[in-house]
Amino acid sequence: MPKDTFEAYLSAFNAHRHVPLHATRCFHACGPKSPFPHLALKSGAMHFRFMQADEARRRSRVSDLHLHRQPLAVLGLVHCPLLEDLAAGHAEFERATKQWPEALLSRCCAFEPSPAHLATPGLRALRELMLLPAEHLVAHLEVYMTEFAADMLAVIEDAVLNASVATVKLNTYADSGEFLGSSLAQLEEGLRKLNVNEEELKEKRRWGRLQKAKGDWALLAGSPRDAFEHYKSGMELSRAAGDAICLGAGCDLEGEVRELLAEARAWYRKKGGALALQIEQQLKLCRFVAGLHGPVAARLEASEAVGLIIESLGALPLQEDRLVALVEAGQLLGLVGCGRKRLLLLWTALEMYRAGGDKGPSEAGAMLALTLKSLQPPEMPRQQCGV
Repeated sequence: MPKDTFEAYLSAFNAHRHVPLHATRCFHACGPKSPFPHLALKSGAMHFRFMQADEARRRSRVSDLHLHRQPLAVLGLVHCPLLEDLAAGHAEFERATKQWPEALLSRCCAFEPSPAHLATPGLRALRELMLLPAEHLVAHLEVYMTEFAADMLAVIEDAVLNASVATVKLNTYADSGEFLGSSLAQLEEGLRKLNVNEEELKEKRRWGRLQKAKGDWALLAGSPRDAFEHYKSGMELSRAAGDAICLGAGCDLEGEVRELLAEARAWYRKKGGALALQIEQQLKLCRFVAGLHGPVAARLEASEAVGLIIESLGALPLQEDRLVALVEAGQLLGLVGCGRKRLLLLWTALEMYRAGGDKGPSEAGAMLALTLKSLQPPEMPRQQCGV
């Protein structure tokens, strides 16, 4: 479809990316078997982030550590005026979804269908197809996103109910010496050798990571209280098993943010390990403070944190991690009102990207997206001071 048409559809979806949980009750009723007994239906919400296919294909190397780092659903957008065979378009969408086997949900949205499209033989048999007429599109999307949020809540509940310790991995990239730093990897190996029962230790690590995953699901569903309980259980098991990375990851997502993030930093700093996670965790803390006390009150702490992050860039082994750290640090400065410093960091990231060598088409697209982001206001511009 034309680029401007695609961007118009994407903008329409983004207008409804925050869905109050109370609205989902029209489509989904949390029964007595729900794994989220403390789901905040009256005050909670689900928050969606939409990524284009090229961005979604660049999988995070720590998606096994944080579930929100992987695509959870696939949405296909079909512009019917440029499509003769709706069934063929739907079949192409189904083939495309196989690129993301970890996704829990997939939906194909067909915009502006004509009477000929509506007369497609076997239309009702096309799975996961949603027809969206051109008239009153905004209203249709508002209802559709509410239904979509209800479907996401249902599949997340199923994921938690059917989660098994047998599927938990202990040999992910987050466990590798490259990611942890060799010293932290050696420390974890030493802790494991001190325990005479290797299988029992592995079992505790699996149960700890399973509880961490359930906490992630609870947060994604909009139930922080249930997430707190799962993270607490997971931390106790991870601490007993010496699973430093999982313990640190559980700390930096729990409710008592400041104290637990300090503990997470202590675990990550074990002889200089996991610097990328230390930086990510520091950014989370600053965003939390900005949301709690406002951007002006958080400005000094955020600026100091960004200074420390910039000093640490040279110690990150991969250019991808350095670029992500620069961009996220710039966005943090924009959040607290430092607009000019934000632009400076984003343009610095662009120069670093350009200096990295020849780029393919997808990399060039990523560079263009970063350029456009630098020219746009921050996601949550509050009291921009222009410093």
